[in-house]
Amino acid sequence: MKFKVLEIHTPSPQDIFETHRKEISKAIIEAIAYGVDKKRKKVTFAKVIIGGFVCISLSVDKKEFIELIDENIKTLIEYEEYETCALGTKIKSKIQENEKVTEKNRILV
Repeated sequence: MKFKVLEIHTPSPQDIFETHRKEISKAIIEAIAYGVDKKRKKVTFAKVIIGGFVCISLSVDKKEFIELIDENIKTLIEYEEYETCALGTKIKSKIQENEKVTEKNRILV
């Protein structure tokens, strides 16, 4: 799967989180998958374009990956986007496994 930043074209950004809820949730999960795969600390998942100009870039930070996966899987279940839910679950497991390995390999001084 090739990651692509979601572009939201709108005359007014005030209601994008309601009108583009499904697309934003999918973009967040895909961005986290990309961030984990490429070992990125921050990933832009959407750009809000108003009147032809990129005005707002939305991104996710590595510290928020697990929480955002959990939140967005709930939204995706509502929209029956089970494939993206499965991706989110897979990535969450990968993150948690990496955290366990990192914790196990730490040397206390």
